[in-house]
Amino acid sequence: MTGDDYQYPEPMSAEEAKARGKRNMILAAVLVAFMILIVGITITRLKGQVVRKEDWSGEAAKAGTSNEVVESGQGAPVTQGPES
Repeated sequence: MTGDDYQYPEPMSAEEAKARGKRNMILAAVLVAFMILIVGITITRLKGQVVRKEDWSGEAAKAGTSNEVVESGQGAPVTQGPES
């Protein structure tokens, strides 16, 4: 195909352009809603995994002898000392 043989498509009518614009707006709204959903889920999941600095400086963390089970975000992790 040479440059002289190419035929340009017919321009869109006003009705077709309006329909394309409407589809594009709907697609953009769906994409933004999906992004907001992903960010919301990520933030919610990360909030459950946050460990504060104060949680690591407690007496149980220093002693390392607590036998309590600590849930995520509820305190310092339990560490077992060497057994004698």
